[in-house]
Amino acid sequence: MSKKFIFIFLFFCLIGLTLAGCSRGNNGGGTEAGLILYTSDSCPHCANVEEFMAENKVIEKLNLVRKEVSKNQSNAVELLSRAQACGLPSNNVGVPFLWHDGQCLLGDEDIINFFKTKL
Repeated sequence: MSKKFIFIFLFFCLIGLTLAGCSRGNNGGGTEAGLILYTSDSCPHCANVEEFMAENKVIEKLNLVRKEVSKNQSNAVELLSRAQACGLPSNNVGVPFLWHDGQCLLGDEDIINFFKTKL
């Protein structure tokens, strides 16, 4: 049920952005870190990524920022903006989601494999 809530929440945030005519560019006040990982505390796939990151000290080795989306609306809106920039449809956006210099990765396996190549 929590995944369904996150998808619905993200969908409505995207609609709100579209209706308001808002878009965030590089100067939109977002984080400019090389890697941004969007997660939810209740997401089991996010927990897999977090476990891998802890075991391999990913945060210590890479310039990574973590953002929780289920409790922070501005992070959720930012996630949708990043996904939109990658050309992802709103119904294909979820967590874990990794933003890397204009590229988007979805799901624990793809994100963990990406980290493996960077360590």
